[in-house]
Amino acid sequence: MLSDLIFRLRSLFRRRAVENELDDELQFHLEQQVEKNVRSGLTREDAIRQTSLEFGGLGHVKEDCRESRGITFLETTARDIRYALRQLSRTPAFTVTVLLTLALGIGANAAIFTLVNAVLLKKLPVADPASLVRLGDNNDCCVGSGNRQDGDFAMFSTDTYEQLKKNAPEFEELAAMQAGFWGRPVIARRDGTQDAARPVAAEFVSGNYFRTFGLQPRAGRLLMDADDTQGAPMTAVMDYEAWQRNYAGDASVVGSTFWINTKSVTVVGIAPEGFYGDRMSVTPAEFYLPIEAMPVLANSPYVHDPEQDWLYIVGRNVRSPWSRSKTASTWLLHRRIMDAGSSDDAI
Repeated sequence: MLSDLIFRLRSLFRRRAVENELDDELQFHLEQQVEKNVRSGLTREDAIRQTSLEFGGLGHVKEDCRESRGITFLETTARDIRYALRQLSRTPAFTVTVLLTLALGIGANAAIFTLVNAVLLKKLPVADPASLVRLGDNNDCCVGSGNRQDGDFAMFSTDTYEQLKKNAPEFEELAAMQAGFWGRPVIARRDGTQDAARPVAAEFVSGNYFRTFGLQPRAGRLLMDADDTQGAPMTAVMDYEAWQRNYAGDASVVGSTFWINTKSVTVVGIAPEGFYGDRMSVTPAEFYLPIEAMPVLANSPYVHDPEQDWLYIVGRNVRSPWSRSKTASTWLLHRRIMDAGSSDDAI
């Protein structure tokens, strides 16, 4: 196979030498056949005539040889490429449009494959993914857009999340996460370095976020419930890919201080390798921060507003199959909370 490839490439780039070799080879076979016919009793003139009849036209024989060796295909392809390049050079505007379209198409396909490869082809680093359930009927985003008049819902207020977590026995854990975090980057800079401050994606999550997914840290520790309380020291977990990309896996990142939106935040750990976040995204968050740090870091007044829906919720189902009855139970609990005006006394 390798020798065939070498011969075909040689036929393409050293065509005259290969053609001469083919002529010599055909002439040798012709002479051999003439000698054979002479030995059979024919005169030399009759032997040459008989050999010509047996071989047919030399042009057809050469073409058959080229076809069998793949030379014709390569020559035709080369001619087509030269013709296409000449045509494209005559219409530069069209050529630029074609190249840009191809570049965009290839880039989009590469991005989609990266996402599909991470989501579908590789095993996600979460424990028992089949027991994870997303609450909500749609993918509305962002703040204030999740409560519909038709009864469907996608997002929840902080107060509703807290009440669901207390009163939904169908779940071992209920974790909350910021919807639409990619639209609200934070400005981050590592303390004690010459690094410039830069905008990065950061997601505010509940203290049990990583525990709900059953994750283990790559380094340090992950967020805990104690981190997600008002007045707690501000902490963060860094995404593994961001850690490798920006700091080459430097172990000293864990425990170091970062200035996030001008506030001091301690990176307590690194998320596990391969964890891209709680939703399909080619640009996952670089930092995971507690929800209760959001009013200070992002100056967000809606965090404790019971009328503002801004959280997605993911739950880990108890050790029994998810069923319609559990769906109905959770939906009814949500309706009771909404109808009661998110009052703790009403639940």
